[in-house]
Amino acid sequence: MKPDEHANGKGIADSQIRCCRSLCRQALEKAVEEHLILCNPAIGCKCPPAKREEMKIPSGETMQRVLIQAKEENYYELFLLEFATGLRLACDWPATGLRLRELAALQWDDLNLTTGELRIDKQASIGGSEVVICEPRTKAAVRTMILPPSVRRVLAEYKTKVDSRWMFPSPKKEDLPMRPSSPHKRLHRILDYAGCERVRFHGPCHTFATNA
Repeated sequence: MKPDEHANGKGIADSQIRCCRSLCRQALEKAVEEHLILCNPAIGCKCPPAKREEMKIPSGETMQRVLIQAKEENYYELFLLEFATGLRLACDWPATGLRLRELAALQWDDLNLTTGELRIDKQASIGGSEVVICEPRTKAAVRTMILPPSVRRVLAEYKTKVDSRWMFPSPKKEDLPMRPSSPHKRLHRILDYAGCERVRFHGPCHTFATNA
């Protein structure tokens, strides 16, 4: 049976087909080991190619509502920085856009407020119950981006209110970085409060890049 060919008209998801194939292949492989059959007929069975889910891109109006709500949630500077990097480096998105792990690992020493240079050379990850700072997986992930003057001014004012070496510290302890998952969870909350449809974290960044 092929994808989208089902008796109830709803079809079968590609993931379900791949799962069924995997189970059948394992069962038949066991039968070969037990000398019940000579060969595994599932080996030559090909699965349909995985389909990438189409990214939901919010409108410019939605972005404004998100930033307004982000101010109420004390996440305005974080989302402004994420959106600005997507806009500034639209031609290279998403390779150069800030990732969740990179945002969480940012320190004030990484930013030159005079020149706007933002150095990305580390990322945050979860080790047990703690946030661990480590080097990026690849050399290509180490890069420098230039922030526009408007964003620099916002971050300069924001810095006067943050008593931490981390640009976006943990809300529980300012000497620790935030958890990488926090911005994603907060974005969903902000979208819900703003009456907007949920999107992936880099969706808003893509909107700025697309509209640039």
